[in-house]
Amino acid sequence: MSEQSTAKNGEPMETYPLRVQLPIYAAGIFSNGAIHLASVIVPLWVLMIEQSPLIVGIVIASRHALPVLLSIHGGALMDRIGIRRVMIGFAIVGAIVPFLFPLAPWLWAIIILQMLSGIATAIGWIGTQAQIGAVMKGHATYAGRVTFFNRFSTLVGPPATGYAWDLFGPWGGFGFLGIWGIALLIASITLPIPKTEAAQDKAYEDMTIRDVLPRVSDYVEAAKLMVIPAIAFVVAVTILRHAGNGIQTSFYVAYLEQIGYSATFIGILISASSVLGAIGSLSAAWLARYFSLYRTLVVCVCIAIVLIAVTPILGTFFLLFVASALRGGVMGVSQPLLIALMQQSAGKSHHGKAAGLRTTANRVSVMAVPVIMGAVAEYMGIEMSFYVMGGILVVMMIGVAIKSRPAFEPAGAKEGTTQ
Repeated sequence: MSEQSTAKNGEPMETYPLRVQLPIYAAGIFSNGAIHLASVIVPLWVLMIEQSPLIVGIVIASRHALPVLLSIHGGALMDRIGIRRVMIGFAIVGAIVPFLFPLAPWLWAIIILQMLSGIATAIGWIGTQAQIGAVMKGHATYAGRVTFFNRFSTLVGPPATGYAWDLFGPWGGFGFLGIWGIALLIASITLPIPKTEAAQDKAYEDMTIRDVLPRVSDYVEAAKLMVIPAIAFVVAVTILRHAGNGIQTSFYVAYLEQIGYSATFIGILISASSVLGAIGSLSAAWLARYFSLYRTLVVCVCIAIVLIAVTPILGTFFLLFVASALRGGVMGVSQPLLIALMQQSAGKSHHGKAAGLRTTANRVSVMAVPVIMGAVAEYMGIEMSFYVMGGILVVMMIGVAIKSRPAFEPAGAKEGTTQ
């Protein structure tokens, strides 16, 4: 049951009991948070086997290959047979795969396990976003709460994973990641069932193997969402925003390891982003109301890119910690605004496909960046690769801002509007 309340901007906003909210927040923590845990231990595991920056970049990027290909399909499957059902199926995979890494110390095996682990957690995060749309009507306040709680996964997860690695080696690190996956499975099982899912029961009961396979029509429908200016803007900003994450989850770790930091300290630096990230998530709706959604997103993404690109000139642990914390703050602001705008703009029958489209965009970005950055690092060194990638991304973000401005600025984009 839900009751009506009023949002600060005067628009009606439904409130929901904790038994509805908490499983969604937990699913976000253990799905989206998994990539931060893996970003600590997978590069360290690969560096024990192969020292080439380009090969390291390729192996790390492989985590995002299946999400690029199947995120839209996964989202469409959620729209067809139910969000919770799809999440549980993939969460089972995510709970098993981490324990297989230490048993397979070969590059080809790591790539396969990376791909499986990547799609399992990606579907969990797609489902969480779809739940925000289907259960909570895509309101930025609830999206902000989801991303707020996500910051705790980044705060606790990476240092704990790094510490487990330092104590027990690969079995400790990947074992902790496996426990994280089991927690996602439990959260998925306890998720609320949207009202629309009752109508999907028959589709689930009549489902065949053919229904599980990707459909070209689903990809076409997802692509058609791009004609909506707000969604096109979200996709473009998502790509550039996550390009910075691509740097952090690949050569940021390699660089820190190269200059002598342990896995525990690397985990602490990654988790530092959560210090201000939680505050940023809760302040997102307020900032969008007073400074416009468009301007808030553009400024926050540019700042986030610059803060990761200047890593080699920071030097001390303190400055690295401050930069990571500030970056987490602006990333925390941008994430709920992107999720809310996407879900509000997509329409009731496309929550899953919209989330899948956004996830496809971010995974294309974080898959491409380690490979490109690895190639730059191969010829120019790791330090120079930070500056080159950062400069390119900032220029691209400015280009997107100029191109998208007519669709937002005249309307004075505010929270709760799709422009």
